[in-house]
Amino acid sequence: MQHQAKKKYGQNFLRDKNLLMKIVRESNIDHKHVIEVGPGQGALTSYLAERATDVIAFEIDTSLKPILRQIEQIHPNLNVVYGDFLEADLSAYPSELHVVANVPYYITTPILFKLLESKNVKTASLMIQKEVCDRLLATPSSKDYNALSVILQFQAHASKMMDVKRHLFYPVPNVDSAVIRIVKREIPLIEEAKQTFFITFVKGAFKQKRKTMVNNLHETFNIPKKDLEAFLSSKGIDVQTRAEAIALDTFIALVKEWPYDY
Repeated sequence: MQHQAKKKYGQNFLRDKNLLMKIVRESNIDHKHVIEVGPGQGALTSYLAERATDVIAFEIDTSLKPILRQIEQIHPNLNVVYGDFLEADLSAYPSELHVVANVPYYITTPILFKLLESKNVKTASLMIQKEVCDRLLATPSSKDYNALSVILQFQAHASKMMDVKRHLFYPVPNVDSAVIRIVKREIPLIEEAKQTFFITFVKGAFKQKRKTMVNNLHETFNIPKKDLEAFLSSKGIDVQTRAEAIALDTFIALVKEWPYDY
């Protein structure tokens, strides 16, 4: 059954069976509750359903119903939900969810934040743009290191599973992809009361890439620069330092000892 890929949904279908099976195998989803975002024509979906306890697949393109209905008939443990995944209430699903998805490039960041914020999502294997994967896994003082790098590494262990060349998709996208593996931390790196502030602090520190930490934090929290300079200096940080030079453990220390309201 033919289906015309829709550009507005960022549809690029992966058809390499060996790669699909490798993604499923390395995602460690045997006998687990799985969520798939954007099943498309179901190439990955079938392999997931063969190994998982059940699969809930969110698909926004209702024109794919005839194709996905056939897969549902073969795999009774598959339930396709037609709607926007970003609007789904994941708390209504089992307490331990494992996400596997070929993520549309244009909504990678909001999907990632939704998964990080959902307490019952324990792991995720996401096919994303290779450049985005590199940014998420970046280390301090590299050009790709940014707020999202810090926030992801604060909340989860992350690693690259594999690179995926563009010619393996149809239609062929303009960029290569990669699969990132995300495993949520079981023990938080900071007390729960400060976790939301940590994200606010990191986003503020990176507010404008070319500005110093002092200037960005001043604009974010409206705290006098001289006070911020004194605070950073007391932690051994040069007042001219930019956020891109600050490691995760230093961000954690700064938040733990932040002397102002939040």
